[in-house]
Amino acid sequence: MSGEGGAGRVMTVHQPGAAPKVSQRGEDYFPIHPRTILPGTAGQFDLYLKRVDWFVLYAKKGETFSVEPKLKELLDVSEFYIRVDQRFDYETYLAKNLGNMLLNNQIPMEERSKLFYQISSGMLKQSFASKLPRGLDEKTYQAMQTLVKRGIALLSKEESLRSLSEFLSHKYHTYSHSLNVMVLTISVLQSVQGIDQTTLFEAGLGAALHDIGKTQIPDAVINKGGPLNQAEWEMMKTHPVRALGICASMPISHVATNAILFHHERFDGGGYPGGISGEGIPVYARVLALCDVYDALTSERPYAKALPPYKALTIMQEDMKGAFDPVLYKRLVYVLGNARIV
Repeated sequence: MSGEGGAGRVMTVHQPGAAPKVSQRGEDYFPIHPRTILPGTAGQFDLYLKRVDWFVLYAKKGETFSVEPKLKELLDVSEFYIRVDQRFDYETYLAKNLGNMLLNNQIPMEERSKLFYQISSGMLKQSFASKLPRGLDEKTYQAMQTLVKRGIALLSKEESLRSLSEFLSHKYHTYSHSLNVMVLTISVLQSVQGIDQTTLFEAGLGAALHDIGKTQIPDAVINKGGPLNQAEWEMMKTHPVRALGICASMPISHVATNAILFHHERFDGGGYPGGISGEGIPVYARVLALCDVYDALTSERPYAKALPPYKALTIMQEDMKGAFDPVLYKRLVYVLGNARIV
């Protein structure tokens, strides 16, 4: 880092006694990958190095990160450390610079995947927790668009889905489910011939927003530990239409709109809200429907335990006959198999 008036100033490693006294307990710090600190940026957190069983202040918050040749040996360390009480400041820094990090091939794919999931799930959790009584606001909508663009960029990399799958949450929450489904939908659509980048982006956005209508349904219904009664089921079935209402103030394309509205349609016509069938359901909505059910079955829900991937796929094929496009079902299996998830 370089500080005030110090464009060429070398970062100082503050030795114990020279720096303000800080706790040396390991639980007061958490490790980060050195490559997540980008030259030319600044963060509101202090960086530390670990030396045996004590921590050394490496650079102070607010300074601009730079790489000096004489410090190369320091940057070869496997981890930097940040105080736990500055975690939010580090996560804010990550959110701001995540796009560049995802494209940085010097950061291991596992670390990039972890960062993407950590930041994206946090953003969706905040958005979905708001209940959105007045609809989707411009700031949240733009954040959703950025999330999808980052997801497409990451998932275009070889081995990315395999790496990312290690971090996908399998404890069901509306926000984590939406992120998982977005990741799977993009991955499958990237393997389907004829899907252009605009459609891929808009379908990914629809996948991220597909369950946002559930923010207007009582938690007692969403998280019910047993079967829904008829009234509760009819309420639950309104969530695709409610989602469109939430998104009505934003310029969402017909692709994203159809993805949201039709993700519970069945290939045999037995779904909702329109009861449309076959190729009358847009291909991206058919893919979303597959990924939606697959992720639900492999997640721990209030009324059901998470199933292994192979078991979930078997149920989708044998117990839910007619629900899915058989060609796209095979495409999902192919993508999961290539990622070594099944």
